[in-house]
Parts: sequence; structure tokens; C-alpha cells
Amino acid sequence: MRLLVSLSDQSFKATKSVGIFNVSLGLARALMRTPGIEELHILGNDECSETFAGVPSHVKLHRMHTPVPGGWKRLLWDQLGLVKAIRAIRPDWALLPKGFPPYCFPCGNTRLACYVHDIIWEHYEQLHPEQRQHTPFPPFELRYFRTLGLRALAKADLILTSSQFNRERFAAHIPAARTEVIGIGFDTPSAPSTLSQGSDLLLYTSPYPHKLTAQAIRWLTPWLAEHPDTRVHLIGTLPDDMAPAVSSAQWIRHGRIHRDELTRIMTTECRLSIYFSAYEGYGMPPIESLMAGLPCLASDIPPIRENIPADCLFPNSDHAAFLAKLDETYARPQLTAPLQLKTWDEIAAQTVRAMQKNK
Repeated sequence: MRLLVSLSDQSFKATKSVGIFNVSLGLARALMRTPGIEELHILGNDECSETFAGVPSHVKLHRMHTPVPGGWKRLLWDQLGLVKAIRAIRPDWALLPKGFPPYCFPCGNTRLACYVHDIIWEHYEQLHPEQRQHTPFPPFELRYFRTLGLRALAKADLILTSSQFNRERFAAHIPAARTEVIGIGFDTPSAPSTLSQGSDLLLYTSPYPHKLTAQAIRWLTPWLAEHPDTRVHLIGTLPDDMAPAVSSAQWIRHGRIHRDELTRIMTTECRLSIYFSAYEGYGMPPIESLMAGLPCLASDIPPIRENIPADCLFPNSDHAAFLAKLDETYARPQLTAPLQLKTWDEIAAQTVRAMQKNK
């Protein structure tokens, strides 16, 4: 098989989730070692090309020298730039981690596979129009994900995804789609033997309403008043109007940080991580917390329920139940049973088998 993997439309500099890098880079690395791939072409931008220095001889890195596209640039890349690259290389399959396949122009005999982890527009369609006005998604971007995104996914020969929840949602919108649930890979131990030694909380934040950051801060504020020696490390970006609510010294704003620094905060500063969300396609941060030896509380929604133990979950609709779970876990943090996680080598092998099966 001659396989092309496109990474040139993504940024790899900083993140609020350690494993987001792995969704693309980890899979690409594992594909280099996967039997059945005679030739592997990687489309990389200047941010990620250094990751693939010294690759095997059957791997060809194409440095696209383009900025990471955003907005309309992403649309132009998906529908024009990617097609041009595919036509020049002419692989058997083109695999697009976190991307949509082109559908405006033909790609010759190349078959298209995409590795997609949510259809977030579906959640925002269900919001009240007044709530929808406050989403950071530009209107054209939601229309792209909804209209062009569905057309692109319908064009794909194969959709790879990370959870059964996603498969059900794809089937609801694209009944004829060929979808394989392959999960997400991890190449680190599933859990350390000791707990994190810190006493603070770690809270993942986002300006996007489905991440429920404003609710998380409101719910934590009275608890912090009763625990004046505890700090909250805010990882990610805050909604614009929430800065005054986290102005005291108990709130530490980190923004988007390097994965090594995030790991250090997890393992040395914190006692517990908290992840609020109304919608996920998979839910990476709770798993990363548990892998780092940091107990985690996370919203009880279907895809998160698939991947972490039930005693880590709390209902988004019950403040009192959340506080009770927080008190209980903070007072007696303990390691959960090791998570049953796949390696990227297993995911890559599944990916190749799925392509071979869908000839």
C-alpha cells in the first residue's frame, strides 16, 4: 500500500491536552512501523517536520511550507491544496487525521479516509438561538462543518473514529458511511504506581460554551472559599467575561502550555483534575490525568463514560452532587484500576486493516 498522511493543516506548538499531539503525530510514527505499507508520504508543515527527522527510507516527508490554515485558509487547503498534493503523489489511500476530505475536485484513483473525533456542529445546532450567538465559532465555520463537512464525510471511502458515540452520530447523518471505531493510542504506561504529590486543583478551560467553563468556575468558587490554601490551575483559554471571576491569588492562569509543563503541573502541583463538558467526541484530558497519576472528576456524558471509571463521573445538572464528589475525592484521592488503553502500533495496524477491508 502507498499511503499519504496529511498533517500540514495542524498546529503542534502548544496545547492544553498532552494527547492532542498524539492524535496526529503518534499515529504517523506508528504507521512508519506498520506492515503492509510499502511507501508512506507525510505532508508536514514547518511546525511538525522536525518530528520526523531520520525516518526510514520508505517514508517521504513533504514540507508544505504553508502556515497552519485557519478560517477560509482551511477551506482552501481542504479543497484545493490537498487535492494538488494527492494528484502529484498518487497514493492508494490518503489519511487525514482531524481533517475533512476534499469533495469539490477528483483525487484520481486515491481513496480517502478521515480520522474524525466529533461532529461538534450538531451540539451547537441544538442550542437556543440566543446561546448560539455567543459561540466563538464564526457563523461560516459552523456552516462549513455542517454542510460542507457532511458532504466531505459522505465522499470519504472510510471514516475512522475514536468512540462508539461518534459512530452512532455519523450513522444518524450519513447512513451509508463506512465507519470503523479504532479508538486513540497511548504509548506511555496506563497509570503510574504513585499518586501526584500536590494539593491544588487543575481545571481545563475553554471559551467554547460546550466546555462549561463559566459553570465550572461558579461551582468551584464557594468551595475555594472554604479551602483558602488550595489553588486552581487553569489550563486553556477563558471566556472573555470570566477574567474578573478568577482574579484572586487562588486562581492561576496558564493558558495553553507546552505538554512537558502540563505534565509537571499534573504530577507535582495538583491533587485532582476537573473536566467539565457538555459535549465530547472522545474526551482526552481525563484519561491523561489518570495516566499521570492524577485523580480526575469529569462530566458524565456518553463518550467520557466509555473511557474512564464510573466513580470519576459527576452530573452536569447537580451542583450539590458535584461538591459531594469533589469533597470525597479531594479528601481521599486514590488511583483507579489501570485503564485498558491501546498503543499507537495497535491503532495503526487497525487503520491499515480497515483500509484493506474497504477496497
